[in-house]
Amino acid sequence: MSETKNAYVERQTGNLKSWSAEIHKFQEKASRMIGKNVEKSKKNIADLNVMRAEMEEKVIEIQKSGEAGWEELKTGADKAFKTLDKSFKTAKSFFN
Repeated sequence: MSETKNAYVERQTGNLKSWSAEIHKFQEKASRMIGKNVEKSKKNIADLNVMRAEMEEKVIEIQKSGEAGWEELKTGADKAFKTLDKSFKTAKSFFN
């Protein structure tokens, strides 16, 4: 059975909250860094914030869409979520 729009929005909203918490952890770790890693960490965090904000906009757009049109929006959002998730995994390896 296919996921409903509301379930999808709820699941992705949960992902966004988790990613926001991760970004906060990265910011805390970055504040303790020294040397050349400082600039790289700031860029990683800035990039993640931009991608997370874009995903939040996609979720809002899906939430506002009608039942008939949300599936099209979901396809694009799923691709973007996969990219964001991959970026978070890369950032985790940098910050750990």
